[in-house]
Amino acid sequence: MANREHKVDHLDHPYYGPPIPPVEPHGGAAAGGRRCVVVANPYALCRRAFRVLTLALIAVCVVALVLWLVYQPTALKAYVDSAELTRFDLVLDGGRQQLRYNLTVAVTIRNPNREHAVLYQRLEAVALYGGERFGYVDLPRARQARKSTMVIKPSFRGQGVVLTDTAAFGREKEEGFFNINVKLHTRIRLKGIVVHSAEHRTDVDCYIRVPDPTNATAVALGFTPVQCHVDDF
Repeated sequence: MANREHKVDHLDHPYYGPPIPPVEPHGGAAAGGRRCVVVANPYALCRRAFRVLTLALIAVCVVALVLWLVYQPTALKAYVDSAELTRFDLVLDGGRQQLRYNLTVAVTIRNPNREHAVLYQRLEAVALYGGERFGYVDLPRARQARKSTMVIKPSFRGQGVVLTDTAAFGREKEEGFFNINVKLHTRIRLKGIVVHSAEHRTDVDCYIRVPDPTNATAVALGFTPVQCHVDDF
């Protein structure tokens, strides 16, 4: 009992020690009962968002570049392996010099792509002499497999084209060879593993020198195969 009274009496004496810091309320509340709120910096948030978007854009561009390099299609290759004229002369009809012709051409088309087959939605062949069209053939649709070769043989037969430059025709007939332009107009889709590409309009341009069938020397020399120009996809 005496000890308890001594302790209580000790508490009544004044305290001269160092100041005791105030006890903060539980939960981090500031003086007056208000909670401390941290305000984010808008500039820092915008800078961080811009950095994230920039990195994402760079990653997308790198992936697109790799896919483009891997799957970029290579242009077709085309050659005229043979061409034969059985008739190519002028006839007088109605007071006008008209061209009478019979031409057969063998064109080899090579698809060098490993990832793409070629779907020919439209394939037509045109023959021109002296810049004037004298023959046209509409060929059937075709499908060309990956890394494969196909041969088409358009034949042009008829009469009725009026030549404006008969002098050039006469010179080439004396030489024994006719310079003829054969064009292929195509509408192509490339078939990948999953999807088809958009439609491409690809032209094949072949300049050939064909022996005159009435000239024995030129026929003996024969036709020289040529490579054609093919538009890129």
